[in-house]
Amino acid sequence: MAFRRRSTSGSKPQLKEKVVQIYESFFKGEDVSKDNDNFWDEFFLLKPKISYIETEMEKLSIEQLITLQDNIRLLFIKCITAFECQHQLRIIFSLKTLTCLVSSLYKKFRINPTFEFISILVIPKDTDMVFENLLGKCNIMLREPECVVVKDLCLQFLLTIVTGTDNLNENPALRHLMSNSVFEPLTEVLSNNIYQTYHGYDSILLLTLLMNVETAKKTNPYVVKLSLLDKEDTLNGYSQIIRWSLEEICQQYRSEEIAQYSNNTWFNTFTSVVSNMLFVPDTIEEHNIELPQEIRVIRMNSNEIKHMPAKKVFSESMSGILIALYEAVHYNRNFMTTLTHCHSSNNYELHPSVMQQTQSVTNNPDLKSPSDNQFSNLLVTFFQYCSIVMQDTKTEANANNSMLCFVILSSITDDQFANSLMHDVNLQFKVDLYRSPTRRYMFVPDKSPKPLAAALLDLMIEFMLGHMMKKLPLDQYMKCISIIHRIICYQKRNSVRLCYNWKDLWSSLITVLKFLMTYEHQLSQDINIYDLGIQIVNIFNLFITYGDMLLPSPSSYDELYYEIIRMHTVFDNIYVLSSRNSSAISEHKLSATKLSNCLINIRAIINHYIPKIDNWLEKNSVTTPVGEEILEVVRNNYDTLTLKLLLDCLGSFESNKSNHDLSSSSLIKLMVSKVVKDTRQSLKHSNTDLQQILQNFSLYTNPS
Repeated sequence: MAFRRRSTSGSKPQLKEKVVQIYESFFKGEDVSKDNDNFWDEFFLLKPKISYIETEMEKLSIEQLITLQDNIRLLFIKCITAFECQHQLRIIFSLKTLTCLVSSLYKKFRINPTFEFISILVIPKDTDMVFENLLGKCNIMLREPECVVVKDLCLQFLLTIVTGTDNLNENPALRHLMSNSVFEPLTEVLSNNIYQTYHGYDSILLLTLLMNVETAKKTNPYVVKLSLLDKEDTLNGYSQIIRWSLEEICQQYRSEEIAQYSNNTWFNTFTSVVSNMLFVPDTIEEHNIELPQEIRVIRMNSNEIKHMPAKKVFSESMSGILIALYEAVHYNRNFMTTLTHCHSSNNYELHPSVMQQTQSVTNNPDLKSPSDNQFSNLLVTFFQYCSIVMQDTKTEANANNSMLCFVILSSITDDQFANSLMHDVNLQFKVDLYRSPTRRYMFVPDKSPKPLAAALLDLMIEFMLGHMMKKLPLDQYMKCISIIHRIICYQKRNSVRLCYNWKDLWSSLITVLKFLMTYEHQLSQDINIYDLGIQIVNIFNLFITYGDMLLPSPSSYDELYYEIIRMHTVFDNIYVLSSRNSSAISEHKLSATKLSNCLINIRAIINHYIPKIDNWLEKNSVTTPVGEEILEVVRNNYDTLTLKLLLDCLGSFESNKSNHDLSSSSLIKLMVSKVVKDTRQSLKHSNTDLQQILQNFSLYTNPS
């Protein structure tokens, strides 16, 4: 209902909506429900003008808000009361109004942290009771077979509360979410094959943020509940949502890769071949890598096509999903069982609203459902995503995401059960690791199905060879080598012989050592290269000491010695470098000393075999021996070789989760803050077209 308002300029009369008239009276402090007992029932049938509320709230000063607090409190309570009605449009409009109201007050609070905005919403003595009632009704809306739009708007409202402040621990409303948990209804959403496709991402994002709230009792209830969660369908749903989000990034990268390849001319191909032929591996430079725009799964608004589980999920930052994966891997051992679970179709396409909407997208190849890849699982998809995000570590966002990927991989390789899954020869998968076309090195991983441990080693080799630059990402290299170390330690403890081309790993490690030695002067000004050298040398010490328990055949052990002998100048130079710095006054003196000590057995092998090979060459009048001849010399002279058992140099075989906690806590806090800001930016309530919701309302029926 509207009335005409004539313009003073004599122009055509303008229409003013009835709801706007009510808002005007409301913000003047008038009693809008006076003399009308059914006012609120009628009010929540009017489509809210979100932009008007936001604009008016922004105009008000804190003093004016205090003056209006009676009206605001009444509106807040009436919105909550409307949740109980059976008419779903009333619930939808009350949720939109409530979300807009709370969002506007949070905006004031971010500008002035001394503003006690909760007292504007609720009488202080009734705060606990009102929030308990509010969150109880949110629990019901998330649990009951409500309209999909209602659940979506309820999640938006909860996310608005959680992301109200940049720092979660400075958000005064979160104590109510700690004492009135929404964990159970969120996990029920994840366990439902239909609801997880509509609300899975928002549910996981909300859980992730709530798990990062510090409480007065030092024990976050959401972390405790996640650590105890053992429902298979819920864990699989959690895993499925993460995999869908990661898979979207892989598909986007794959599409851009194909497009770039199709645009290449014969001249581009020719120049690339010539460049590869002239490439000299001794001079490793930084490369500018163009990736898909760095990735955050943008939340689907209720007016978008909801059946697409990350089909057209545009990406700016994957931080939220990565933190969710970290929390699950770090706190819940049962989650490890989902890492290799092959997700099959959830039959969500059978839902009536989905069937109607899919007609418009079935012919679009860009909207291919991740469920079509029936043989994929979370770990395979995560490895593929890592190969993309680890290509570019120059920007802060990419570096943080890449580092968190390493932290997640460290937690996975720390777990005995996860390691057993990755080494199971009956669980072999084809893992397509993505490579930047600007990278020029000889490592080409085998793309045939293999145990996941082998794919992880390929991923680590790709990272090592692709990031030898003057601004060396030392922390990521340290994590990379420690992951390799953990894999080998697991194999040693359990006498597992992984069928893998170990020569690729050894040559890559030696290449990194050569790089450290070549650019020692530039690198040592900013980082401690000796700690990285220690980790690399200890990998060789593990193979030297326990190779008979690790390597698939005796010939592999021979090849290890062959590689050490073939590249003996690298080890000799590293020893000279570390010895020189261990005897001089240097800030890295202790590390340099330890590195020189770690090289004892490698130098023993070199000093033992080099003279024998020279004698063999002289005796047989050979100037250029072939590899098999050197291997024969190696095999014939094991008996006279003396090595030491360097227990101190082999590193710990025990779990280092406590160290992970210390090293990753600051990274997680930094990334959580970014997720909060990104999520709040995506929660543009006025951008949700309510008219579109009304038009599609018939589609969002109960998906039971």
